[in-house]
Amino acid sequence: MIDERIAERRRQVREQRRQHRLRRTIVLCLLVLLAVALFVVERSDLVALEEVQVRGTSRLDPQAVIEAADLPIGTSTLRLRLGDAEERVEELPLVREATARRIDPLSIEIEVVERVPALNARHGDRRVLLDRDGVVLAEGRVDGLPEIVTAHALPEPGEHVDEEPALANAHQAWRRLSGPLRAEVVRYDADGPDELDLHLADGLLVHFGRAERVDEKVRALGAVLEDLDGTEVASIDVRAPSTPVFTPP
Repeated sequence: MIDERIAERRRQVREQRRQHRLRRTIVLCLLVLLAVALFVVERSDLVALEEVQVRGTSRLDPQAVIEAADLPIGTSTLRLRLGDAEERVEELPLVREATARRIDPLSIEIEVVERVPALNARHGDRRVLLDRDGVVLAEGRVDGLPEIVTAHALPEPGEHVDEEPALANAHQAWRRLSGPLRAEVVRYDADGPDELDLHLADGLLVHFGRAERVDEKVRALGAVLEDLDGTEVASIDVRAPSTPVFTPP
């Protein structure tokens, strides 16, 4: 009886091993077939890129986005690295953010969020546009935007205002000014990183200096204007906000 039980147990073990080997063989065959199928599909026209669509452009030429993305027509969409394409598009000066996605097996859509001009900047006869982050967007100007006038060469499109300290100081002042006062400033004269004058819409000149202690300087300006109660002045100096000085006309 003992020998029969041992023999039966051995038969069961052999059968389990045979079934295990069979299952493993079937799984391996399926994986190989899947890999071959993917290989064939990946190199077939079934997933060859036919179209790149662009959304969200206003100032920017959609063709410039397509060229920057560098997604060659005919390339398998399964092999495209869309994250790399997004980074290449975001290197364009006018692009704040880019998102690329597959909309079907043959098409890619790139949606861009453009940078918006917030400031004009001028040096001599050259004019450029800046966005709120201080990125130089393009040559030219937009009517109605405040202007920074600097005595130093302006950075190139795609560069940042930090390339030029006087321009960077003026941009920081614009960013940090309170809404009502910022709305009144029509021009920022940036002769140096420590030299900044604000020209208000009513003709008042404010000697502002560095973009530091901005809240104190704004309060000092408001206090002087309140004390003057409509009295005309040519300029107000808030570079030392604890002791502001005004100049009569």
